[in-house]
Amino acid sequence: MQIARRITQVLFLLFFLILFVLAAYPYESFLPSDLFLRLDPLIGFTSSLAARKIILKTLLSLIVFLPTLLLGRIFCGWMCPLGTTLDGVDKFVKRKRDNQEKTSLFRFRWFKYVFLITIFTAALFSVQIAGYLDPISLLTRTMVTVIYPIFVFIVDGFIGSLFSISFIENAVFSVSEFLRSTILPVQSQSFQGSIFVGLIFIAILSLSYFQKRFWCRNLCPLGALLGISSKFRLYKRIVSDDCTSCSLCHKQCRMGAIESDYVTTDQYECINCMDCQTVCPVNAIEFKFAKKASSSKFSLDRRKTLQAGLSGLITMSFFKIDKFNTVNKEQVIRPPGALEEPEFLDRCVRCGECVRICSTSGAGLQVTALESGWEGLSTPALITPMGYCEHNCNLCGKVCPTGAIQDLTMKQKQEMKMGTAHFHKTRCIPWYYGDNCMVCEEHCPVSPKAIQFTTRTVTTIDGRQREVFLPFVEESLCVGCGICTKVCPVVGEKGIYLTNDGETRFQIDT
Repeated sequence: MQIARRITQVLFLLFFLILFVLAAYPYESFLPSDLFLRLDPLIGFTSSLAARKIILKTLLSLIVFLPTLLLGRIFCGWMCPLGTTLDGVDKFVKRKRDNQEKTSLFRFRWFKYVFLITIFTAALFSVQIAGYLDPISLLTRTMVTVIYPIFVFIVDGFIGSLFSISFIENAVFSVSEFLRSTILPVQSQSFQGSIFVGLIFIAILSLSYFQKRFWCRNLCPLGALLGISSKFRLYKRIVSDDCTSCSLCHKQCRMGAIESDYVTTDQYECINCMDCQTVCPVNAIEFKFAKKASSSKFSLDRRKTLQAGLSGLITMSFFKIDKFNTVNKEQVIRPPGALEEPEFLDRCVRCGECVRICSTSGAGLQVTALESGWEGLSTPALITPMGYCEHNCNLCGKVCPTGAIQDLTMKQKQEMKMGTAHFHKTRCIPWYYGDNCMVCEEHCPVSPKAIQFTTRTVTTIDGRQREVFLPFVEESLCVGCGICTKVCPVVGEKGIYLTNDGETRFQIDT
């Protein structure tokens, strides 16, 4: 079983990575790349709670949640890609006082239950914060903005250096073409906020120095949810009378679920890793279905529960009343198919799936900082001129796990207005310098063109009189895709910019 668990962990991690790679234009995969997020009970429950309706996509999370009632936290020990990553890191970490780590840091275990209560309390008041701490969302966001771009940078640099070796140039070109058609993007990717996301991930990995699976033991709200549902599990750790109290199982347990008598097990914490069974020298430990077993009792006292609920209320208040939520957000351009802003924020779990798939086409979506306020932190928005919304791409809605971005047909998407372009007349070449420039009009994807021209005689900055084609935006035709800002040749601040004027949001029939 120990070998089977390790193989299963590796397979599920590979499956997670394969789904990530498949989230690329033109996205012809028969498996949804957001499958792990749909299977996540924390994402499913909090999104439905915040949105005040059952989100059909997230019902898949019952596939993970219901077996937990019978088998315990098997997802954490066998399937979670972040848990597998932490187990891998543990192999390279040397700790001091391993035999004391459970008693020295046990007091932090209740943190994850506080986080869980805080998250659900905030969701009750329509503030979605689960995505910041949920392990699947966190790992997906890190893959999108940090790990994958670094991987691409290293591989591109290595391949580029090999091109300088003339006698293998053809072979390197073939390898490069194969990688471009499989796991590498057409061009290198960059995302705002990558350093911040990367530092959080490094901090989570670094906590392994203090304890095995420190994150899983003490901080993970999904683990807390699955732990609570494991209270009456039937598949349990059983210790026979052959136990010699050698303490090997107690020292080896990666979750600190074995008490100091070596027989009692904390069913909330046990993830069925079976390390204790492997190291037992007398084979006194087994995992099986049993009605009774020696189990420790864990209870979050009333004071901590009230404190957690109060934390949720305070968190919700900060998100709602902070001044960043009252600033003008006219330049926050949401993806086509995004729901009305309040419901969009209720459903969005900040996973970055839409940002990932957009990076393979127009590369316009980015995770936001405070552009949309604290409540919109890390949500997706079109950031120009970093990229644009590809007119013939409707993939962001296909990979959204909670329906914050709806899955539109191509016709619906092309008719969905994200915003409106405006000319900056002190930056635009024809308007300011008096020279003709038609780059934005040439790239405008709609028909008839949203960017049109009027002929006018102007006085240039050097005093000359010239007849110039001055561009203007026909607002009724503009869909706000932002390609005009991307291709504008003006260096620095562009001669055309985008706002969300006239945006249309997807309406869900109730």
